[in-house]
Amino acid sequence: MHQVVFRKANVISLDSSPDPQPTSGTVRIRVKAFGINFADIMMRTGNYGDAPPFPNVAGYEVSGVVDAVGENVTQDWIGARVAALTKFGGYSDVVVVPLDQLIRVPENLSFIDAASIPVVYLTAWMLLVHLGSIKKGEVLVIQNAGGGVGLAAIDIALHKGATTIGTASAAKHSFLKSRGLHHAIDYRTQDFVTEIKRITNNKGADLIIDPIGGRESWNKNFASLRRGGRLGFFGASSMMETLKGQTGLIALVVAWIKVAFSMILGAPKWSPINLMDENKAVFGVNLARMFEDKEPVVDWFKTIMDGTQEGWVRPHVDCVLEMANVEKAHFLLEERKTTGKVVIVVDAKDVAHDLSKYKFVQ
Repeated sequence: MHQVVFRKANVISLDSSPDPQPTSGTVRIRVKAFGINFADIMMRTGNYGDAPPFPNVAGYEVSGVVDAVGENVTQDWIGARVAALTKFGGYSDVVVVPLDQLIRVPENLSFIDAASIPVVYLTAWMLLVHLGSIKKGEVLVIQNAGGGVGLAAIDIALHKGATTIGTASAAKHSFLKSRGLHHAIDYRTQDFVTEIKRITNNKGADLIIDPIGGRESWNKNFASLRRGGRLGFFGASSMMETLKGQTGLIALVVAWIKVAFSMILGAPKWSPINLMDENKAVFGVNLARMFEDKEPVVDWFKTIMDGTQEGWVRPHVDCVLEMANVEKAHFLLEERKTTGKVVIVVDAKDVAHDLSKYKFVQ
């Protein structure tokens, strides 16, 4: 087994060890591809609270072929093309996962596309459908619409009949509209609160999803909701922006003070009375914590994979890299140089992949 290991903050190695063996209720997967997510970057930099201590192996999603099963798993799983959720450990060419964390992949869906689906589409489903209760005719605002969750949210919103407003840099607007986004806002030059009010005739949005976080973002999003609106959080990328590039002790201390003020001390005080008076709802999503209650996730996963065959789930992979280039993949995501997902293939020469369909970065 080969794994990408974070030995300590920002120190990466490619290590080898014996292949793991499946235990009761689990299967072993020969991984073909795995997805990169923002949580992985936080884990690499030592800023992810849920991560195991260094050295550790990141990775929440893989695709591949089952080559061995444990007790209480039927033999017909051997040879199956699957996608799976992994709570860490996905940056590997072999993984062992419980049977209820994987799903069969249709023959017409590539391993690369399959690896790009689980985290972003399940997160978007929780935000829009399970907790956000999006309905036909409602207005959805997607902050960072060009990200993986943003594109998944566009697909789900269109499937549900909602109107979409998305924030992104101007360079991404044409692409986002080609994906079905109804209204694009340039967050660099336009005030999204003003634009949302304009687009909705001063009513505000029914649902806003926010991966940015921080005092300013939270307050402005809350102000952009209409009565009966819902605000869902699923990240804190502004924290990483504040910490990025800070290496000296004093600089790091100052950066963490800024983070503490924005994320904790300066966080909005939404009391039950305040929310009742405003007729608004606030909720958060952390897919990693759903491993403790997987039953609903299994159903969502099936619905989403069925969506690839029904045509409303359209995974978009920005670029593909090999395992040795995980650090470069992280850089592309950190610097917002991508639109959609970044996927790693275990072996670019594997005949299972048709790299001519993707942008392959060496």
